[in-house]
Amino acid sequence: MGSLIAENNIVLSADDKDTTLADRNTFATRVAGLGSDPEKKALFASVTKRIDYTPRFGTELHGIKLSQLTEQQSEELAALIAERGAVFFRDQDDLDYKEHVKLGKRWGPLHVHPLVPHNQDNPEVIVLDSRLSPPSRFNTNDSWHSDVSFEPAPASFSILKFEEIPEAGGDTIWSNGYQLYDDLSQPIKTLLEGLTATHSSDIFKILTQSSGRKTFGKLNDSIHPVIRTNPVTGWKSVYVNPVFTREINGLNPVESKWILDYLADLVAKKLQYQIRFHWKKDSVAIWDNRSTYHTGVPDFRPYQRRGVRVTVSGEKPFYDLASGTQAKAWEATAKAIIAKQELADKAAEKAKAAAQGTASATTA
Repeated sequence: MGSLIAENNIVLSADDKDTTLADRNTFATRVAGLGSDPEKKALFASVTKRIDYTPRFGTELHGIKLSQLTEQQSEELAALIAERGAVFFRDQDDLDYKEHVKLGKRWGPLHVHPLVPHNQDNPEVIVLDSRLSPPSRFNTNDSWHSDVSFEPAPASFSILKFEEIPEAGGDTIWSNGYQLYDDLSQPIKTLLEGLTATHSSDIFKILTQSSGRKTFGKLNDSIHPVIRTNPVTGWKSVYVNPVFTREINGLNPVESKWILDYLADLVAKKLQYQIRFHWKKDSVAIWDNRSTYHTGVPDFRPYQRRGVRVTVSGEKPFYDLASGTQAKAWEATAKAIIAKQELADKAAEKAKAAAQGTASATTA
């Protein structure tokens, strides 16, 4: 049976010649963004507007064309994404497939998904199209996850662009794994820091069995630390997710399920960990899978949507006991914000008093 190809050169399933396409997936040989300018002067020199979604998490940048980034700007952007979790851009109409792939390759080798449909000419570009038939969970996703965590070298960054958006609905939500770790009690942190978990591609194995489709490469299972260190920031994050984490190793099934369910519940229900992005045509989201989770919101039917994504393969996940935390790193920034607000309040009070004094003198 040959490859099943839909309209617009979307390859839906593999044939014998490309069943090993994803086997070329490999580890990153360097950490993008590590050691770049902490002030990110080159990047922000092109930014006309910055919108932080919360004090710690999520940033939207205006004035940037991703296809025109210099090498220094792309490294600083990688560092910013690691710090902010997810960074968003509008009006990226010139980010075609070629530029999309080029941007991702600046940060590491690109992942070829073993099952999700991809562009025929650029197999690294996966296609998320709600028109694909039969509909499947990877194009109307409503489950919290970190991309391809079942791989030995899971995703560092994902770059998603929507070419067609619904008239209503279809947002994406991200949750902050740094803050999830920071808010755990010390006894729970100590327990989790000594554990590993098995991440599996079971959900895709079930799909291939039910559909008879061939995959583009091996469906892997991998073991990763439950608490992971982000190599760019040096901060700790919880690294398990409901879609791909099968079990916590060394625990009995009841204990494993209780912990995984508890962590998943925090990801889904703690609103203070979350940001929500409303897509517009040619918007782009880039996020760090090492420290965030995300889910699509399947509320856009009967409208349709179509997006394309490249996924950057990262390093083998690791945990460093000496790692820092976002909470600790945030202390100095929070104090600076409070001090700035206090100065502004004092200046406003002084101006108000001066205005009242002037008014009184005029009346007298």
